[in-house]
Amino acid sequence: MTEEHDEVTAIEARRTERKAAIAKARAEQWAKDLVRVDALEQELGDDRVHVLKMPSFVAGLPTVVVVKTPSKPHFERFRQMVRKSKGDSIAIGTAQEMLGETCVAYPEKEVYERMRAEWPAIHDNVGLEAIRLGEAEGKG
Repeated sequence: MTEEHDEVTAIEARRTERKAAIAKARAEQWAKDLVRVDALEQELGDDRVHVLKMPSFVAGLPTVVVVKTPSKPHFERFRQMVRKSKGDSIAIGTAQEMLGETCVAYPEKEVYERMRAEWPAIHDNVGLEAIRLGEAEGKG
């Protein structure tokens, strides 16, 4: 029983150490990301951007994506594509993806592409957030 207990204790210690290292690395990356988030909020307006947090940490990648409010021409193009789609979900998805591409304020494109490889649905979230930022909130 002692040998089994020692093995469990060793595994728990390794897990704790590993998770602490990940938390430290994530916090360090967040500190770097926060500099850009703050600058973009000041530049574009606090209510004109939205910060999407990543559900997990991947070393060398940001912990967030900053989505900015779409420009009127980009939103109009999105709206026209949706209207022309006549309910075709593939065409609507393409329109949402195109809008999302114009609204990623952080990180830069090449890093964002690497993020998309790690979190395949991230761009869906970006597109949805871009749409939300371009709309009114609804009834008050």
